[in-house]
Amino acid sequence: MIVNSDFNRSLSRIFSNPVFKQIAQSASSDYFFDKLRKYDSLLSIDPGMKVKNAIENAYGYLSKNYRNEYIYKNTILNNILLGRHSVNTATMLNEFKIANSIADIVIINGTSTVYEIKTELDSPEKLEKQLNDYKKAFAKIFLVTHHTLANKYLSLIKENKVGLLSLSGRFNLTTVKEAEEDFSGLQNDSMFKCLRKDEYTNIIKDLTGTLPNVTNIRFFSACLEIAESINPERLQELMLQQLRKRMPAESDCLASNNLPKELKHICLCINPTKKEYDNLFHFLNLNL
Repeated sequence: MIVNSDFNRSLSRIFSNPVFKQIAQSASSDYFFDKLRKYDSLLSIDPGMKVKNAIENAYGYLSKNYRNEYIYKNTILNNILLGRHSVNTATMLNEFKIANSIADIVIINGTSTVYEIKTELDSPEKLEKQLNDYKKAFAKIFLVTHHTLANKYLSLIKENKVGLLSLSGRFNLTTVKEAEEDFSGLQNDSMFKCLRKDEYTNIIKDLTGTLPNVTNIRFFSACLEIAESINPERLQELMLQQLRKRMPAESDCLASNNLPKELKHICLCINPTKKEYDNLFHFLNLNL
């Protein structure tokens, strides 16, 4: 069998939110089984192997041959959120919109850190714009890349306070350059627009004791006017308090050893209920 980038992309699609959302809902997936059975010899999958072991093999193959964004995100979750913190004390946000950019990961643990991933498949073309947008809402930023690209990206960020983490061949994250907190770029409107309606409503009510008496169509702009009068660092504190509440529905299941480390980030994103986790655990113990 000739292995090429099309195969790698095809295989990587099994580690996707829609596939595992269906599995969590139904404890089954014909698409998943078809993919693994099609490439069983390449992935060293034997007949009768448990699904969870086949997932480990497929993930291991991708980790060596096609380190896409999911591999990086999952490593950050396992090594930083679960390795250094806890799902009970820290919140991890995926694909978080800030100004005109989308941060790959934000982890909030008292303070807050943005993680911008640049895989071997990515280009640094938009990096400067992305970092400038992230600074409008967060004070600490890390760029995360493969160890073979560390020097390339270090040269791009050496003049600012952005940090750099490199991903080793054994999937450890090494600090190449420490990130420094920098509050100088905070912008109140950008921080405010990161929040959902219930979150910014809580902030305005806490600050003023009441809410603007305006029409629904004017409510956001009236709240923003109040927020823009607050010291940026104070508004960031209030923003982080609200974002910290975005916890997984079943944090114990996410942290559980019953959930393979290969699927941690997917489960963070699809946020299964207890019943859906039960379906997923059942599926993982099926035989191929």
